[in-house]
Amino acid sequence: MNQRTYPYLVTQQSNDSESYAQPSGSPSDMLAARRLSDKASLLRPLQDEHLLEVYREAKKMNLSSEFIELLEEAISMRQLDHRREA
Repeated sequence: MNQRTYPYLVTQQSNDSESYAQPSGSPSDMLAARRLSDKASLLRPLQDEHLLEVYREAKKMNLSSEFIELLEEAISMRQLDHRREA
């Protein structure tokens, strides 16, 4: 079966080499090249109240910590921290 490599996934390495993740690498060893704040900006189309609702539901459902971190970053970028638990 032919496997693809995805150039936007990189391995967690401290050097600045441009080596891409091998298809055999496990997903937990891969890290998206974009920073968290860049990813959080993708949530910009959501209205503030919807973002907060998604965050509350994600916490309630105990979804992945990475997803919750992403939502928290988006909330922080919008300076809605005071409304997070309201």
